[in-house]
Amino acid sequence: MSTSPAPLPIRLLAQWRTFAPSWMILAGLAVMPLLLSSPNFIRLLFVTLLWITTSVAWNLLGGFAGQISFGFAVFYGIGAYTTALSMNAGVNPFIAFLVSAITAAAASLLVGLPTFRLRGPYFAIATIGISEAVRVVMTNLSFTGGASGYRIVEHRAFRQLDHYYTALVLASIAVAFSVFISRTRFGLGLNAIRQDEDAAAGLGVNPYAYKLGAHALAAALTGMVGGVFSRYAAFIHPQGVFGFQTSVHILLMPVIGGIATIWGPVLGGVVFGIVEEQIIASFPEIHLFIYGSMLILIILVEPGGILGAFRKLLRRIHGRR
Repeated sequence: MSTSPAPLPIRLLAQWRTFAPSWMILAGLAVMPLLLSSPNFIRLLFVTLLWITTSVAWNLLGGFAGQISFGFAVFYGIGAYTTALSMNAGVNPFIAFLVSAITAAAASLLVGLPTFRLRGPYFAIATIGISEAVRVVMTNLSFTGGASGYRIVEHRAFRQLDHYYTALVLASIAVAFSVFISRTRFGLGLNAIRQDEDAAAGLGVNPYAYKLGAHALAAALTGMVGGVFSRYAAFIHPQGVFGFQTSVHILLMPVIGGIATIWGPVLGGVVFGIVEEQIIASFPEIHLFIYGSMLILIILVEPGGILGAFRKLLRRIHGRR
């Protein structure tokens, strides 16, 4: 016995109820800088939105596909330098961001082609080695300024709100893209790879191709974030954008919020964006040790992150009722 689909108005209403909270959050973030115009507050929101985007990007590979990478600083730094070089050559900033995305995606293929033949800790160790190798190479390149860094000259007035809304649009695209991927056959294939790669291959999923695809998409988003940051900062250097701590930050956020979910990486990015500066300012010598300890503690105590802990709490409350 077949059932007819629900009428269009009912389907639209159901979709509106699903996405209404997201639209309300987006509207609040769009209006907030106009109501609270403190430059430092807007800067904090800007940085947090960038962290959210990188967190969501890493989750496409590390969460959906279960491939733990410590090498996303490579794509962040490549995006930053690509935008910097493009803008100094006279390219429009937004076109430069797209060029950064393409360049980072191309670099992800060079990284992924050999490393995705490895599994588990061997893959993670390989990404660390590649990240450090790229950092050393960029430190010794003369046309990018080497260890001295590279300055961007933009022939227009600095408007902080322009940078903020650029970051807001990019974060919104990343979250929408994550939602879309999770509902496609590609997303289901990544989920199957995370659960059992051999079984997924037996069902017709090509793990190698799927992981390369997820890696390229994640790298493109991360490269754009690097480009947006470099335009805002107007000065970058290899120890910053290619530093190992950048990769640790990008990995830590989805773990804090809850990997392999839609809103976990967003929540982790918000939490990290708020506390990151305080940790570095208070403990400049041991902040990496603190991040590592947080990572180990979360994995041991609550692998599902904040979102997982919240869901467990709701289940307990529901069970008591």
